[in-house]
Amino acid sequence: MKTLKLKLRTINQLVLAVLMTAVLVACGEEDMTENQSEAAEIVSAEAEMDAIFEDVDDLSSVSLESADANSGGRIAEGDIEDDRICEGVFSYEGTREEGTITLDFGDGCIDANGNVRKGKIFISHVGSFFLPGSTTTLTFEDYSINDIHVEGKRTVTNITEDDRDTLSFSVMLEGGKVTWPDGTFATREVDHVRVWERALNPINDRILVSGTASGTTRRGVTYASAIAEDLVFVKNCRRSRRAGLPVDGVNVITTSNKVITLDFGDGECDNEVTITVDGVEEDVTLG
Repeated sequence: MKTLKLKLRTINQLVLAVLMTAVLVACGEEDMTENQSEAAEIVSAEAEMDAIFEDVDDLSSVSLESADANSGGRIAEGDIEDDRICEGVFSYEGTREEGTITLDFGDGCIDANGNVRKGKIFISHVGSFFLPGSTTTLTFEDYSINDIHVEGKRTVTNITEDDRDTLSFSVMLEGGKVTWPDGTFATREVDHVRVWERALNPINDRILVSGTASGTTRRGVTYASAIAEDLVFVKNCRRSRRAGLPVDGVNVITTSNKVITLDFGDGECDNEVTITVDGVEEDVTLG
């Protein structure tokens, strides 16, 4: 079985790149029309929320892998080789079948990229992460990354059938909320299916995402999104500036007065996204 450590080591770069993309999008809003500005703001909100919760999911996966490999009681502090998890942060009680991981970052744990995590993440699992039917629940206690506060309950269920080279997960986010240091916040609820297509070389792995989401942006715009064509994420594209963007797929976002369609292309690792707002199409370069 492949190790998740080799597959997911680039998540810090993913988070930083997506957050930078969001900033660049926001900085260009002064030159946009009202429609484009609202569309860019929603894209920014989706990207930031995706990056933050993707980082949490990856911390969960790395921790669960270590717990699975070292089942049978509390695991020593040094058993996880991940620069995001400082000495003394990780603890585990349980067995391979059931247990709870606590990631206690305390007043601050700094990773190799300068990100500062504080507070606690609780990861409770029933069954092995790799086995069909297993369920993992993530909750938070005063958790933040770079002083961006994270809330919500994230439930991940392994719904894989027969093909062991492809893992499928149901992902539900309830009460998702991200609050920035200036007091602004965004909310999100998610009902997604993630299909993890594993390759011989982990860098060629693909993630296919389908499903729906809804929420509000930092400016209070309420929206709902429905993935019309699976969003495809390719790990080897994370070496480029495209980072957290899909390489393919279509997402349709609806607000109270607009329909925004995001077309992420045809598989190329570029930064181009075609945004259609109320029938008006424009190619946009993010980042």
